[in-house]
Amino acid sequence: MKPQEGVAAIALGLGKSVMGGECALRFSPKYPNLLPDRSRLEDILKNSQRYFYCVKMGSETCPIGVDDSVTLVRREVCDALDERPVRTVSSTYFVQEHCLRDAFRESGSPVVTFNAILKHGAFPLPDILTELLQMGEEGMGSAVEMEFCVNLGPGSENGEFVVLQLRPMGAREEMMRVDISAQEIEKAFIYSRQALGNAVSRDIRDVVFVKPQDFDPGRTKDVAKDISRLNLQLTSENRKYLLVGPGRWGSADPWLGIPVRWEDISGVSAMVETDHPQMQPEPSQGSHFFHNITTLGIHYITASEKTGGTIDWRWLSEQHRKMETGQVAWIELKQPMVLKVDGKESRAVIYIDE
Repeated sequence: MKPQEGVAAIALGLGKSVMGGECALRFSPKYPNLLPDRSRLEDILKNSQRYFYCVKMGSETCPIGVDDSVTLVRREVCDALDERPVRTVSSTYFVQEHCLRDAFRESGSPVVTFNAILKHGAFPLPDILTELLQMGEEGMGSAVEMEFCVNLGPGSENGEFVVLQLRPMGAREEMMRVDISAQEIEKAFIYSRQALGNAVSRDIRDVVFVKPQDFDPGRTKDVAKDISRLNLQLTSENRKYLLVGPGRWGSADPWLGIPVRWEDISGVSAMVETDHPQMQPEPSQGSHFFHNITTLGIHYITASEKTGGTIDWRWLSEQHRKMETGQVAWIELKQPMVLKVDGKESRAVIYIDE
């Protein structure tokens, strides 16, 4: 699989499942049958979608412009077995035989696999995505990000594909060559082998980070509030900063990361996801939050030991703290840090140039 061939994330129901980082199926439209995270039956059963979102119907009045829990309902797949979309995208697991069969059968347990579409061509989704990604790149001059929906319900016998949004992932000037040397990796206090963006920056002196020794996964909403207050102070002084913390930034699920909103981090220049013993979700790859910040030129970096990344928490903790709360610290460096992101190799380093 090559980056320019794209990666799709699909889910049964409304896109909130993908936006919120819940169970979704990721695949390359060029190779729809290659699903690395679902290569074994156990992986399929573990990672398949069990819940989906739909619009709340009925006689109740649904106010507009409030939390989406008022207008949406989260349903279990097994409670919608009579509905056509569920039957179309589900395979059947038979417990006694410990096997999975692609067709939907009422005698077994439904498992959302999308095999009818990806393996058997019930709807030409991979071909449509491949063609649209190519058209979008030719028209916009760079790789594109697309949101779409497919209607498999009554009234659309052959299925209906609808483009909801199409936009460039990055500007042309971000395609410059960025070289990262072995010496830079050696002296970096943050090194990543899973980074998005493409740039060299030498104008950031402030770091806001979640203190790993004080972090409580049950209080991520409090962490978001603390970061919001520090962001307000930093933006009032027109100071761009590096944001470092565990899990997914902007996660809709507070147990998967820090649930900050854009206004909470509006002054950020780059963001780093880190590991934590009690919070190790897969890196962000599909939410509105994620794509909004990359479109704005904010670099997104994952410093995970699982992928060969490193972060020097000891060095960070020893720096002068300008302000701190129970779980968050703001440090001001004596000189600007060097941030280099090599988008072609998905690598990044952050270090102080002595």
